[in-house]
Amino acid sequence: MGNRNTNNQQTVLFDVNANKNSKKLLDNLSTSQLYEKYKSVINSTTLFKRSNVSFQANKKLPFYRWFSYKEGFSFDMVSKILSSLNIESGYVFDPFAGSGTTLFAARDSGFRSFGIEIMPIGMEIYHARVAIEKIDKNVLRKYIEKLKEINFEKAPIDKNFNFTHLRITRGAFPEDNERCLNAFRTYLNTEIRDPEIKTIFNFIGMCLLEKISYTSKDGQFLRWDKTAGKGRSNYIKSDIFTFDAALNRLLKEIMNDLSGLNMYSQQKKPEAKLQNSNTFETLPKMPNDMFDVIISSPPYCNRYDYTRTYALELAYLGIDEVALKNLRQNMLSSTVESKGRVKELEFMYSKKYGTHELSKIENAFYSNTLLSEILKKLEFYKNNKQLNNPGIYRMVFNYFYEHAFIIYEMQRILKKGGHIYYVNDNVRYAGEEIPVDLILSEFAENLGLKTSDIFVLSEKKGNSSQQMARHGKVDLRKCVYHWVKI
Repeated sequence: MGNRNTNNQQTVLFDVNANKNSKKLLDNLSTSQLYEKYKSVINSTTLFKRSNVSFQANKKLPFYRWFSYKEGFSFDMVSKILSSLNIESGYVFDPFAGSGTTLFAARDSGFRSFGIEIMPIGMEIYHARVAIEKIDKNVLRKYIEKLKEINFEKAPIDKNFNFTHLRITRGAFPEDNERCLNAFRTYLNTEIRDPEIKTIFNFIGMCLLEKISYTSKDGQFLRWDKTAGKGRSNYIKSDIFTFDAALNRLLKEIMNDLSGLNMYSQQKKPEAKLQNSNTFETLPKMPNDMFDVIISSPPYCNRYDYTRTYALELAYLGIDEVALKNLRQNMLSSTVESKGRVKELEFMYSKKYGTHELSKIENAFYSNTLLSEILKKLEFYKNNKQLNNPGIYRMVFNYFYEHAFIIYEMQRILKKGGHIYYVNDNVRYAGEEIPVDLILSEFAENLGLKTSDIFVLSEKKGNSSQQMARHGKVDLRKCVYHWVKI
């Protein structure tokens, strides 16, 4: 194995003949130097825990516990962040707003808030939340009591309102459950006139889908119960409810939560607004120095395809095959099917900001020595068929390239002295850890932000079973980055 000496430090070059027990790329000088640069701000914390930097803590809250949502973070995390800043009001932004947790938590803390979310599921949750806070709870109770009396096994069906499957959702429901779901959709669209009740009931229908199906949300895909006859799965889902059982169980939970939701709705609060749009198209249209705080969690660089994980909900909301593919490509590149948008961003930014600003953004990406070495290593693995999917190289490249533009825009629209809190995980491919926290923080530093803290959760992230079998176990940092505009 060849060695070189730089600045009196020894680093290991990549040896194409090395086996899995040899030194890895990330033992090299570039990693050490970048880690040394940020070592003083990499801090363990009790402020953030796995439960509040995930959606887990929200499962105890009225409304948010009704829907099986796996991504995002909690009200508690946002509240703690805003409380720690010692400011009583301001304007909060979330460029990857998901179900709107940042927006409503900020609003409940006295802040105006605005978010962007490309997934229509997030908008459905947002509109239902607004509707349920606005409506008279006694009126809602009456509608719910009437809904409980309907026998959807015998209720009429109008085929115009039937659930239209995507290719990957066909066969997701037992036949009786799909019949009841279609009867529910007919009732919703032919009998309900009140727009707020219709919004809430449509959300209720969306909340039932996983419970009455053979599927469970599982990271990169839908996991199917073996009785569905899909592939070679041996998975056994713990509960596949009948439509009637799932509906009554959910309605009971809603009725129990209404008193708490009524209390929320009677408080006078600042505006919380969510826009369904493409972050890459929307950010450049926003004015400079607009927000006091940005709190967000982007899709991680982990291959999770939300268009597959939430395929049932997307089909329920009317997304067809063409729209599904477009949605997948318009999201931040975080799946192996993402084609990226290098040419698109180059054209857009040179036209809007000129070549000087474009060069500044691209320089943050191309000048990162560590990232360059990671990409070279992944490209070698790809060319030698050592990645379990050749699209991983392209995904990692595009993920960081696009993030240079995201971070540039967040810096631009943030007020001087403003704060960014960004939740993300480090990842690992072909046995190589990619320190996303260090790379993105270096981008931030090169684009006008100061890294105040990289908060490391005490609970580390594990590896996939395939990674551990081939390369051993490595604990990966789960972090909340705190950047400040200088």
